[in-house]
Amino acid sequence: MDALPLDPGDYRGTYKLIGGRPSLDFINTLSWPDRERQHDWLGTVNNVERWLKAVGLAAPTLRQADLTIVRELRTAMTAVLRPLAHGKHPAGHAVDALNAYLRTALAERLINKSKLAWSWEVPQSALDAFAPVVLDAADLVTGGRRDRLRACPACDWLFVDQSRNGLRRWCDMMDCGSRDKSNRYYHRNA
Repeated sequence: MDALPLDPGDYRGTYKLIGGRPSLDFINTLSWPDRERQHDWLGTVNNVERWLKAVGLAAPTLRQADLTIVRELRTAMTAVLRPLAHGKHPAGHAVDALNAYLRTALAERLINKSKLAWSWEVPQSALDAFAPVVLDAADLVTGGRRDRLRACPACDWLFVDQSRNGLRRWCDMMDCGSRDKSNRYYHRNA
């Protein structure tokens, strides 16, 4: 799996779409959450636009102030999905916050007359652009493979376990899996 061409700034690392769902990949744009080495991949307007394009979403013209909106949305989604990935029930206020974004997102979805399939309004704001991501999170919360929602034990990124046996352990075997196995080997043989 290839890294996205997001500008890392002074951070040494890469960002990959490993979540299996746009909502999880969006949450994973915050690397090493709540740790000293935390890094926000959506810290620039250009990175937000590149991320939206990479997941197949249209981006309106974004401003610096939109970064705050994007971060608040990510925080609201994280407060619901991260507890679920750890086998816990999210707090009621977290679900309420996600529901507020969901109301806005639902207004952006329409039935395409010719295809008779869901389509989206052309986004006019950052929240409009992320409406499909919000609906993806709502689908995941209400049962869309929630039983396969996992958190990587090494970096805490979220992913849907799509392995046949349901035993996928790490977000990415090449990164966290290798690092975790090396650490365990070192501590066993030290």
